[in-house]
Amino acid sequence: MKTSDQISKIKATLLYILNHFPQGVDYIKLFKILYFAQQDHLVKYARPIVEDSFCALKHGPVPSFTYKALQYAEGKFSITEDINNFLMGIEVTRTSDKINVKASITSDLDELSISNRKCLDTSIAKNKDINSYDLSDLSHNDAWEEAYSRAQDDPEKNKMTLLDIAKSGHANKEMLDIIREHQLIKRSYLA
Repeated sequence: MKTSDQISKIKATLLYILNHFPQGVDYIKLFKILYFAQQDHLVKYARPIVEDSFCALKHGPVPSFTYKALQYAEGKFSITEDINNFLMGIEVTRTSDKINVKASITSDLDELSISNRKCLDTSIAKNKDINSYDLSDLSHNDAWEEAYSRAQDDPEKNKMTLLDIAKSGHANKEMLDIIREHQLIKRSYLA
């Protein structure tokens, strides 16, 4: 279960990306831009941008909470009040062959740190003009391959760990140790 602060941060991050695509963007491009920004932030700062678990699906890493929320917007599930609030300002349209996501409001920049925006800007600039399926192929890195392989035996094991994401982005040992320590502290706090 996500906290309201985590949900606000995810929404601000999603809107930040969408604000760079006034005509909208498909799921694959949206999710890969977020994934590569998350990976970059882990490598450079040993912290995720968003507290959203990335799962290894066919077309690459997918942020699970974000994906589920956008599926609510598509009408695949009955919308709850929490999800309705999250989706305010986010529009999802589906045609026979394409899903398009766009924002009708701007991101709450108070939710995003300077380092968050720097990594998001880098990912947007680097990936905005790349075909979505090519981005999908680029995201099939070691972390994705390991989780996707595990999921073939047990679909519930498709989660990509922060450490694996950082390793696949070539994080140095020092950053990996910091990420590991943060995860251990978080786990002991939740226990």
